[in-house]
Amino acid sequence: MTAVPVEARPAATVVLLRDGSAGLEALLTHRPTTMAFAPDVHVFPGGRVDPADGAESLVGRSVISPAEATTALGGDLEPRAALAAHVAAIRELFEEAGVLLADVGAVGADIAAARSALLRGEVTLATLVEDLDLRLRTDRLVPLSRWVTPPILPRRFDARFFAAALPTGLEPTFEGDEVAAHAWLRPTDALEAMAGGRLAMWLPTSTTLQQLEHARSIEEIRERLSPGPLGAIEVDEPFPGVTRIVMPAGGGVAGQPVCAYLVGDRRLVLVDPGDPTGPALDRAMEVATSRGGAIEAVALSHVDPDHAAGAEAVAERLGIPVLVGPGGGRALPYATRELSDLETLVVGDVPLQVLSTPGPRADHVAFVGHGGGFVLAGDLDGVRGTRSIPGPVDAVALATSVGRVRGIAPAAVWLTGHPRGA
Repeated sequence: MTAVPVEARPAATVVLLRDGSAGLEALLTHRPTTMAFAPDVHVFPGGRVDPADGAESLVGRSVISPAEATTALGGDLEPRAALAAHVAAIRELFEEAGVLLADVGAVGADIAAARSALLRGEVTLATLVEDLDLRLRTDRLVPLSRWVTPPILPRRFDARFFAAALPTGLEPTFEGDEVAAHAWLRPTDALEAMAGGRLAMWLPTSTTLQQLEHARSIEEIRERLSPGPLGAIEVDEPFPGVTRIVMPAGGGVAGQPVCAYLVGDRRLVLVDPGDPTGPALDRAMEVATSRGGAIEAVALSHVDPDHAAGAEAVAERLGIPVLVGPGGGRALPYATRELSDLETLVVGDVPLQVLSTPGPRADHVAFVGHGGGFVLAGDLDGVRGTRSIPGPVDAVALATSVGRVRGIAPAAVWLTGHPRGA
């Protein structure tokens, strides 16, 4: 860790997808144990955005314009930087996996030789693009999310995640020593392997796999997961002792607001901090500090990405636990504590009773506070993330859970997981 936060460097990551016999499969590469950075983890191809990725000569070679690039990312990055992120994604995928998202104009172009020269530093991407008369298919990149490394870490990235379909007739190839192995896995299978300890992943990787777990095509991903306009952080007090913070990028997806809640006076619990991009998490901690208080735990109503994606960043920064419902820890690549039905949280100065409320997910829980005065209901109202492809709802279990909460706290104010009308 470092005392002085370092600046997060822009980066780009590509989830390469293909149709498998049982659904979409994602390419995961395994980094060698000898690597100084991120050893022995499974990742998607990606890396930092180089200054040369924003070269003027590349603008005219891109299918999409800088203005279209910034719109595609939610509008929170200036146009040339947004296009550079797209270009970097294409370059990194080409360098790491040999898959080039481009139309080639040069007759007899030797793509493999060009890639090797690029990896050796003998040519720049701009030179390669001119030599091969490439048209960069930035339109084939589907923006997904943004992840910013917490400020306590010595190496920080501000990474844009994209999805892309494997072009017909191409297969990944690997050069150099940065990839020990690779595999095509359905997101469900990769997550199960992580839960079983058979492969290691970082949270941005596992969360992205969660987001894609129920997707059926790249077209569906573009339609339902792509970022939208980034909203503002909103703060209000819907119930005495409860501060609601509307975070505008649940799961890292701009335009997908989620309601996080700070519960308590001085000893606080933060519920459902789903935005991992940074500003909303900072705002939550600022609210706690302004009261002369401290956040003692993060609690999750469930581990869908739009509710859970910011939890690890807060927990690492403050050295506090993350509390999840029964079985919820299996979907997360870090240590959690699972809550029990009817347990009362011993952290925070406002008692919260835990109710197991499956339906939206099997691990879903609700939190009842002030003797039934309010309920932190998560997604029990049936509203899910606006830019997500959630798993199937167990309608019978959901109805039973709602009835149970109503029976235990009939007069409660329901504080839900997403803003009304979002």
